[in-house]
Amino acid sequence: MRHAFPLLFVLLACNPYSPDLGSSPFWCGPVGQEPRCPDGYTCQEGLGSDTGTCVNGGPDAKTSMGNCMDDSTLEPNDMIAQAWVTNVDTAKTFRLSSLAICPQGDKDNYAITIRTQNENVEVTVEFDSAGAALQGAIASPANVPIKNMTPVSGASNKISVSVANLPTGMYYIQVYGPITGTVQTNPNYSVDVAVTGP
Repeated sequence: MRHAFPLLFVLLACNPYSPDLGSSPFWCGPVGQEPRCPDGYTCQEGLGSDTGTCVNGGPDAKTSMGNCMDDSTLEPNDMIAQAWVTNVDTAKTFRLSSLAICPQGDKDNYAITIRTQNENVEVTVEFDSAGAALQGAIASPANVPIKNMTPVSGASNKISVSVANLPTGMYYIQVYGPITGTVQTNPNYSVDVAVTGP
């Protein structure tokens, strides 16, 4: 009996299954294995490994990334196969707000459908000036950038792109942060889309 207490103390003091594994991302378990991440962590695809990356924060990893807006209802949309589908093909104008590029490496994709030959698309992204200056593009159905977004004159926190005479098909609006620098995330941005013409 003399050795039971020290052994019990060691077992309680050194719990190898502690869910607090820090905020640094690590690879998810294999596809098909459930759960793929420990309690309190979520597997996000497209964040640096073929199998995805476990990020701290449970079902909404973005809420754990400081003051980032919660756009978890649109996630995951890091790849075009996961792009969030807008209704701009029928509405002709569309706005999404309270979005975030968080954590580092996040990339948001939004699908737009051109149903009439030679329609034009204009996209404006406005972002929090306290975060990273965001970048973006309109990509083809084959995920090839057609045209990159450029800064809006006189507005340091806006970028936009306009593409004319598009053939029918599905296109992708892509928004992401810089891949270098001390700040690579942005806690809040919005996207405005307009389809006009032909």
